[in-house]
Order: sequence, then C-alpha cells, then structure tokens
Amino acid sequence: MRTSFKRNKLYSSYKIIACLLLLAGTFGCEEKQPDTNTISGAEILPAPQNFEIKEGKFIDPKDLEAIYIASDTKDANFVANELRMKINELFEHDVKIKVAESYDGLSSPAIVLGIPSKDQGFSSYTSELPAPKKDNSQAYVLEAKDGMITLSGGDQAGLFYGVQTLGQLFEEVKWKEQNLPGLLIEDWPDMEERWVHYNYFFHLDRYEYIEEAIKKMAKYKINGIVFEFEDKFDYKSHPFIAAPNSFSSEQVKELTKYASQYNVAIVPLVQGFGHAGYLLKHDEIKHLREDPESNQSFCPMNEETYDLIFDLYRETIEATPGVKYFHLGGDEVRRIGYCDRCKKKIAEVGELGLYLVWLNRARDFMEEHGRIPIFWDDMPLKQAGGVYDLTRRKANEKYDSIWTNGVAQLNKTIHKFPTDGVFMRWNYELGREKGNIQILDWYRENNFKTMAATAIIGDWPLIPKYDWTPNNIKSFITLAAEKGAMGQLCTAWGDDSGNHSEIYWLGFLASSEYSWSRKSPETIEEYWEKYIHRFFGPDTDGLISAFHNLSERVYFWDTGLMEKGNKRRKGYQLKSLPDFNEIPPEGSWTAHFKPLMEQALEEKAKCAEGTKIIVDNIPKVKDNAYNLEVFASMGRFMEAYTDLVLSIGEMSRISDEVKEANDKGQQKEMAEGLENMASIANDSWNEYVASYEDLKKIWEVTRYPKGGKEYMLNPQTIYMAGRTKDLSYLILAEQEMDFQGFAKNMIDQAKILTGK
Repeated sequence: MRTSFKRNKLYSSYKIIACLLLLAGTFGCEEKQPDTNTISGAEILPAPQNFEIKEGKFIDPKDLEAIYIASDTKDANFVANELRMKINELFEHDVKIKVAESYDGLSSPAIVLGIPSKDQGFSSYTSELPAPKKDNSQAYVLEAKDGMITLSGGDQAGLFYGVQTLGQLFEEVKWKEQNLPGLLIEDWPDMEERWVHYNYFFHLDRYEYIEEAIKKMAKYKINGIVFEFEDKFDYKSHPFIAAPNSFSSEQVKELTKYASQYNVAIVPLVQGFGHAGYLLKHDEIKHLREDPESNQSFCPMNEETYDLIFDLYRETIEATPGVKYFHLGGDEVRRIGYCDRCKKKIAEVGELGLYLVWLNRARDFMEEHGRIPIFWDDMPLKQAGGVYDLTRRKANEKYDSIWTNGVAQLNKTIHKFPTDGVFMRWNYELGREKGNIQILDWYRENNFKTMAATAIIGDWPLIPKYDWTPNNIKSFITLAAEKGAMGQLCTAWGDDSGNHSEIYWLGFLASSEYSWSRKSPETIEEYWEKYIHRFFGPDTDGLISAFHNLSERVYFWDTGLMEKGNKRRKGYQLKSLPDFNEIPPEGSWTAHFKPLMEQALEEKAKCAEGTKIIVDNIPKVKDNAYNLEVFASMGRFMEAYTDLVLSIGEMSRISDEVKEANDKGQQKEMAEGLENMASIANDSWNEYVASYEDLKKIWEVTRYPKGGKEYMLNPQTIYMAGRTKDLSYLILAEQEMDFQGFAKNMIDQAKILTGK
C-alpha cells in the first residue's frame, strides 16, 4: 500500500494530460479571412440594398477639405460632426463643417450632406442622382464620384444612416490602406423598426455604458431599445418599489434625449399583469395578487391594480418624451381566474375575455397619453383553443381541427382587440412552423400590426448557444419581413441567469442585418465572418472557433457537479464529496468519479484553448476589446470550475487510500491523508473564488454592483440570478457543496486520530 500522500501527484497528472489535449489540435473550424483587396457592400453591416462600384477618381479621406451641410441646424450639424469625428479618429485629419451657401463651385474633394425634400438647392444639386426611396424617411443615396461624396437622405434618419454607412466604408479604406473608389449606394430598410432588448431583472448597467451601447447600436442601424426596467426605475409614486442603483426619471429622460440624436428610441416595458414578482413581492401591495400564495400575477378585476400600474406607466412615459411606443408586456400570466371576482368574469366572457379586460384598460391609458401599445401575443393565442402551441410545434394530425377551432374563437373576439396596438409575435425556434406562418397571415389579413421577437439568449448562463440562436434570428426575421411585419425585437433574457450585456452583440447585429436588407449573408457562417470583421476588425485570428468553443463549455459548468438538475433551476441535487466512511457502488471513490474526471480533463483543455485565443486577439482588435475581456473572464472562470472538479478526483484518490489505511489501523497515515484532503479542498475552493472575483471585477466595469444589502429578493423567483443580492449566484451551487466545511471536517477527524 502507498502511505505517501503527495498533494499534487494525481492533480499534476490531470493538468499534464489537459495540456497535451490542448496541444493535440484546435476545436472547431477556422474562419475565412475576408478579401482585403477590394471594398464592397458585403462588408457593410447591415448590407445595403444596392451597392455598385463606379468608374471615377478615387478619394483619399485625408484630402477631404470640407463637409457641406444644407442649413445651419442642430440636426445637420450633429450628423456632420459625427462624420467629422469619425474621419479624425481614423485618419487624424480634421475636416471643416461648412454651410453650402451655393452649390456652385464647391471645393473638392469634399462631402455634401442634405435632404432634397427640405432644401431646393440640394435637390437641384442631386438632380442626376436617384432619389431616396419614396415615403421612407430612413432611406438614403450615397455617391462617390469625381472627388465628391454626396449623401442624400429621405429625412434626418436617412441622412444619419448614410453617415453610418460612410463611416464603415472609411474603416475599410483605413484597414485596407486604399482610397475610396467611385460608388453608388441606394439603401433603405425592409423593416421600419429594428429593436433590441435590455432586461434589468437582477442588475443594472452603468449609465455611461448604456450611452456607449446606444451609439454602437446606431452604427449598425438599430433604432430602438426596449427597456424592461422592472424595479430599476426610481418610482416616486411608489418609492418602496425602487431597487438600489435605480435610474432616476431625470437620468432616463437624459438618456432618451441622448438616444434620440442617434435615432434610437427608448421604449419602456413595464409588466403589469403577469411576471409581476418584482412588484407583488412587497407587502404594501400583496392584496392585489390574483392568487394570495403567488406574486406572479395581478388581479385584473381589482381597480387598485390599475391605480398602481397606471402610476408606473405614467412615470416611465414622462421619462421617455417623444417616444411613440410603450410595451405592456402581458405574457405568461400564470395565475388567471383564481379569485372570486375573476371567476365570475370568466363565467361571463371566458378567459380570453378576462385577459382583454386588462389589455383594453391598458390600451385606453396609452391612447390618452399618446403612446402606441405593444403586447406579447402568447396569452390570447393560448386562450384561443391552443393556437399558441401550433406556432411552436410541427403540424400533426390534430393541427387542422385545433387551428380551425382556435381561429374561430379569435374571429369571434376580434372586435375587442386593440386595433391600434402591435402584436409582438415571439418565437425562439426557427419560426417556420406552419402555425407561426399562419398566425402572421391572420394578423395581416385582419390589418393588425405585428413585430417579430427573436432571442439571442434565453434562460441560459454565461454564453449563448451559438449553434442555435443566430439561426432563430435569421429565420424568423426574414419570414416576418416576407409577411409584412413592421419590425423586429431581438430579445435578451440573459438576466434570468445573470449574464453580461456584452454577450448580446452577435445577436443584436444579426437582428439588424436581417431586418434591414434581404441582401444580407445567406448563411449563418457567412454572417459570423462578417460580424467578426465588422465588430473587431480585419486582424483577428480564430475568434469564431473560440466563441463556439466557450459556448459549448457552458453545459459542463452548469451541470458537471449535479447529480440531477442544473444551476439555473431550483430543485437540483449536488454530487457528494468523497467520504472514506461511505463507499460508493463502484467500490471506490476514484472509480465513482472516473468518468467525471475524464470529462473535466477534456473540458479544461478546451476552456484553456478557447480562452487563449480570445486573450491573444485582444491587442489585435480595432474596437470592442472589452467584449473579449468579458469572454476571457468567463473562459477562465469555467476553466477554474474544471479545476475544482478535478480536485475532487484528487481527493477521491486520497480518500480511497485513507480507507485502506483505516482498514489496516494506520492512524498516522489516515490523519496525513485527511489533512491533505483538507488542504486540497481549501486551495481549490480559494482558487475558484479568486477566478470569480476576477470575473466580478471585469463585469463591474460596466454594471453597478448587484443588489445591495437593502435589496429585497423575490422569494418565489425560479431564476438563478434572483437568488442572491450580489454576483455570487454564479458560485452559489458550489458554495452549497461547502468545500470549506468539508475541509474543517477533515481537519477535525485528523485531530481526533492524532490526539491533538
């Protein structure tokens, strides 16, 4: 028998094997490098509708003498100054902004900006150019010819978007060390509204970070952010609701004003029916619950419900002046028809009729306050005989009867639906299910406005499922565009599992890409290449494979130490740490944990490989280095998790030897082994916590420290990130394994054996 308990013997072997696995090869396919010899519309994100290279004199941006604007207005100067700053940033060349008093004899080379419908002189100057697409304020025409760049907008928004395209062209000129060729771009969006989603269930991003994000979104022609404030708005009418670090009304008003310059609308989303735990957890209003035992849903027949939610609506409307829309939420109402008043109403009008009581009260309030209401459409479809399920599943033999009966119910109540509202049709699958296609047709046939909602992430921790979510975004948005939807929303439900907002950009940009133009990449692989090139620059290497690699590691981090379940949901069961007094069915702890150790070795090697690629690319990127720092922090954190798992393998080996020593009555050797197990448990736990602290430091560069001691948790939440007042939900499951308590127990047993 071995009586030497060298602490790092097996653990070092694990690390050596992991390193060999890392050196054995790369995981995933390398991305193609973009063609660096030409400038084309394919590199612009989103892709322009029409892009044509023309003959003519090439333009060196460093030679530009002026940016001409048609009039000395605030809007014209803002757009021109954005372009001026971009040229200065790329080429260290300062271009003067001038008002074109006359369009005769303009100095060359120069840029001329204008809106032909608003300026007769500019209209005459651009008479030989195609006009921006009729009745589309976001359309623009961009021409580079004979030393002049002319940008003609359908309105201010079109002029702004033309500047964003020109800025990306100038990036290509800089990166490829070329001049701008002669070209003609005619461009407009397929979808009017191209929105993304910030949900602040359990955290709040820093104000300055959101400002930077707004500017970045505008660069890629995103024109709306649905802000799901929850309790991160400082409600003055009901101050007990507001969480620590909430945004004040004045801050949101300033943010709205800032965003409007970039043609981005801050659209409030305030849940006031279901998903109401952030409100109904408070004793002050618990009497408004539909079910006294659940804080998920309001009672729609209690007048005080409307007194409360209308106060919240009113404050967020006042904080977002000039915005057209308001998102009412209204999805997944888990408790409906529980109280006596609601049971009575359902007996009169049915469950759908009860839902419409709430929806129409909210709609009337929005009309009074000049907002167009938006609402998730799942509840009416669920209450119409199961139509909702048809939108998510493949058609079977029951499909026709369910559809016929369900649509009959919808048609019977169609006159009660808000005619001026927007049905938000959400589908996080491919969206090509027969029922999903048919309900979009039904909306169009009945003249209802619709938007399509996709998702870059659902209730999933750390990093999105990159093998799936981009496909959902492309597939459903292109379908919705074909069906005449007015827009799309790329949702980001990452706060359920407490993710960082930087992980959303791949999906956000994909949603803009595919909702702006049908000239976008035909395959997701091509989109990935374009995204990496546009977002990070042309000099990166291996990022696509690294992102996919780390995405695939999340499952092990979520479930590796689980006997059943996962970290995301309550009710999981953790594995037990090795105990020489209890021998597992396999006969030894080493045998018991062998499959897990083999998996952990492979996971460690892949984590290390993916993280190294990310880190190596940080100095190479042209922009968004912080994005890679966030991903690297997650890669290191997941690798530290594999080390924690591997430490259990080392403790298992020692535990088996302690058992053997115990059988032989070798108390000294037993004590030595127990002390070594304690040391391993403490060291591995401390290393894991150190990795968590490093991640926390990087994440909190752009987000306020979560919660705070005074924050009131929702005791009924099912979501991982809602279980703690700080970021420690990321290590909560491992904390429950109590490595430190295990170490103390080992030391105590060793002391008994040695008599100390």
